[in-house]
Amino acid sequence: MSIIESNLKTAFSTVLQERRSARRLLPGAFPATLVEELASAARLVPSSFDAQPWRIVVLHERNADFWELVTATIDERLENDRRDRYLARAAGMRDGGMTLLIFEDLALSAPQDRLSPEEARDHTSQALGMLQLTLWLSLTAHGLVTSPQHWHEFLEDVVLWFAGLPEEGFRLVAFMPVGRAAERPEPRAELTSRVSRETAP
Repeated sequence: MSIIESNLKTAFSTVLQERRSARRLLPGAFPATLVEELASAARLVPSSFDAQPWRIVVLHERNADFWELVTATIDERLENDRRDRYLARAAGMRDGGMTLLIFEDLALSAPQDRLSPEEARDHTSQALGMLQLTLWLSLTAHGLVTSPQHWHEFLEDVVLWFAGLPEEGFRLVAFMPVGRAAERPEPRAELTSRVSRETAP
């Protein structure tokens, strides 16, 4: 193994180990080149037919306004314990200072090459999952933390409006609040047998 290969292996292992979910955030220090680096990382994410069926909106100057909208929408649309639970989550995440909004571009995720709608949906879901992990690892490499939130059930329309995207052309996939961790990560789950050799047990 060459020195370059060894260094790449070590760096990759390190960033995977350091990647953790954080739902309570402190303001982060964001390098001037961060958005450009995230865009470059996103361009390297594989997708079927190289469609890259996503749109990413990075909020920084408008981050506080976004979380005001999220809080107001939760307060209006949810009830009882569920409302209290999501309000508490939003309060913990809003102070990070940056949020990534991730949307599916429906024009780019449409079936191609005789794929069924179900097959195309599977391909798109896999690509969007790889995108979220890539962004997550890129943020981790900068000493930042995040956790993808999937609240589209009750936020999709207002988030699309906030981002200036039409409902008929885009779908909210996730948003990723970014900052410094204000909490210790929970211990990782015990290693279980998810990988086997040659055949499943």
